[in-house]
Amino acid sequence: MESDGEVEVPLKIDGDVEARARAVWGPPVRRVLYAPEGRFLGPPRRIAYAGNTVGLLSVAAVVPPPGDLPAADSQGQGGGKQILVLYRYTHFSAVPDGVEVCGSTKLHYLRFAVPAAASPAGSLRWAWSSLAPLIYPSCQSSELQALWPRMISSDGSNGIPLKATRVKLIADVGILRREDYTQKRMSDVSTALQDMVEEPWPGYHVGMELRLPEPVHVPCACADEAEAADGEDTDCERPAKRGKFVEERCPICFELLKSDVAVWPGCLLPHVFHGECLVLALKESEMCPLCRRRLSAPDEQV
Repeated sequence: MESDGEVEVPLKIDGDVEARARAVWGPPVRRVLYAPEGRFLGPPRRIAYAGNTVGLLSVAAVVPPPGDLPAADSQGQGGGKQILVLYRYTHFSAVPDGVEVCGSTKLHYLRFAVPAAASPAGSLRWAWSSLAPLIYPSCQSSELQALWPRMISSDGSNGIPLKATRVKLIADVGILRREDYTQKRMSDVSTALQDMVEEPWPGYHVGMELRLPEPVHVPCACADEAEAADGEDTDCERPAKRGKFVEERCPICFELLKSDVAVWPGCLLPHVFHGECLVLALKESEMCPLCRRRLSAPDEQV
């Protein structure tokens, strides 16, 4: 359902998120300051514009000590590797002397479970692309989809270490009414937003847990030949998750699955796609393009 341009999403929270939710919802409403664990990655905040929207992004990453990396990798979706997104947006309108907040601040908390064979840095592209159908106001979806890539680095990783097991992204977004748009007012929104993010934020809270696709390595010809010749070693990379999709085609683009291959999580039969095709698909829906299984579906719901 949609109401006032905003998408209603199911509430799925665990105890950790529930405690934060009570702090935001519980009577009486209290101000809550979200302080992420981990090392912040510079610069302190990235600012970007897209149409009548402006956003500030902070990123923190947790990298376990070298001796703890094997244990963190083995935990996988059981609590080891995660991408946590705190996304807050505020609507602004024009007044004679600048801009002012109109309506309430909306706060969304999403936790993405990263497969054991993947990394948060490599899985970030699927997490951010799925935000559009999950939390973006429908009337501003195109602008907000354009805004997020501008807040992160050109390679999409935002400088996140490959060995990071937990990544937290805090996005504060201002949305100016379209009919009020001018460059001067957008500058005013940016200034107001930077002042606001220094304060604790009350607001409406939606907590969701989702599973991300799992990348799969497609063996090259030399690897297959080595296996046929009593497993002689080759120079090919051999990650934890491997699969053979000879002559299989991506159900989205219908091109052969030769590289950048990923499996949708939780399907009864493995549904395999190009990773970049999933980025485009997730901007439209969190459901598998073939069986319609949701990223947010519990393991027992297929």
